[in-house]
Amino acid sequence: MIEETTPHTTPSAVAPEFRVLNATDAALIWLLKWAGDADHVIANKLSTMPSRVSDVLAETTHVGSRDKATKMAASRKD
Repeated sequence: MIEETTPHTTPSAVAPEFRVLNATDAALIWLLKWAGDADHVIANKLSTMPSRVSDVLAETTHVGSRDKATKMAASRKD
C-alpha cells in the first residue's frame, strides 16, 4: 500500500545541487582512486556527481590532474 503524503512531507522532485570540481579536487580524485575508492564513493566524498569523477579519470576534463596527483603522492612519501 502506498502511504499518503502529509502536509509536512515534501517530495524531493528537485535534484540536489552538486559541486563543480576544481583542479585540486581533480588531483584528489586520482589519489582516492589509487587508494581503492570506487567512483561513486569518491563522488559522495566530494559532493559531486559520479559522471564528473568519471570525466576526470578518463581525462576528458582537468587534463594534467593525474600528473599533479602523482607529484602530490611523491611529496607525501618524502
